[in-house]
Amino acid sequence: MTDKKQGGAVVSSLSDKRGQKTAWLQLSASRHDELAASQSKLGLDLTIQRGRAAAEEAGFILIPVEMVIRQGQQYRETSLLFALGKDRLISVEQDVQVDTLARVSQQLNALVDAGQAIPSPASILFMILQALNDQARATISDVASRLDERSDTVAAASGGFDTSGRQAGVADIASTAIGLGEAEELVAKTVEGQLMLARAGRWLRRTPGGESAENLSMLLSDIHSLRRYARFQHDKIRNLQQSLMTTLDLKQNQVIKVFTVVTAVFLPPTLIAAFYGQNFANMPELEIVGGEWLVMGMTAIFALAPLAYVKRKGWMR
Repeated sequence: MTDKKQGGAVVSSLSDKRGQKTAWLQLSASRHDELAASQSKLGLDLTIQRGRAAAEEAGFILIPVEMVIRQGQQYRETSLLFALGKDRLISVEQDVQVDTLARVSQQLNALVDAGQAIPSPASILFMILQALNDQARATISDVASRLDERSDTVAAASGGFDTSGRQAGVADIASTAIGLGEAEELVAKTVEGQLMLARAGRWLRRTPGGESAENLSMLLSDIHSLRRYARFQHDKIRNLQQSLMTTLDLKQNQVIKVFTVVTAVFLPPTLIAAFYGQNFANMPELEIVGGEWLVMGMTAIFALAPLAYVKRKGWMR
């Protein structure tokens, strides 16, 4: 297998010992000149468009796939386009380089070095789809492990305490909700990618000379099972989000309840103080002996009476 770089595009040719060749042409959407030359030569539309449907064109089957890949500690969404012909496979990558294709290329190199028969283009596409499904499984597994770690954060934000003993507040709930929202979007994109992988597998099943029906059925079954697992993680995220929103509503109700109780306790003394603050010419109650202590006692009674009523009703809990 020889790899030649031509203006940024990579042309990978698989050759057996007899000189027969099955080409796998790897292109990048960022290399416009190489992409335009290949489109003109083959008569294909190899532009990557979101939401593009699979179709047959000029003797090729065009299969778009959208995936979420991990690069370092970040996840990025990317699109791929496969053009499967009788004697050639063409793959077009977006600006994000997909390491999975490089690993498949290394596997094919190993087969050639071992003197084994060169796989057909359909078999190469099968290997790529299988590798992409394995990558999606690793992505979902990583998201699931991070969700388990975030469960403690959600529990703290739902009325518990953090490691410093401080009660979680609205800011903690908002921060956790933002993290869950990002995880939900990531899992949703992964589910969408599994749907497109399944569609690619069904198109591959129609192609003669590809993998056996048994291998394709196993791949499709694996893709569907991973999609169900991704949906389970998506439902788990939604449940955690619902729990956070319920907690946020309860905390808002607690704030309103506190202000209501404070208003009920301090309103009567405020009214009494406002009454005695008036500048009337004749106020007979001021001549009562011990009137000041009497007013203070009345103020305390009127303040404690609403507090006792609220406590009896259980509104302070």
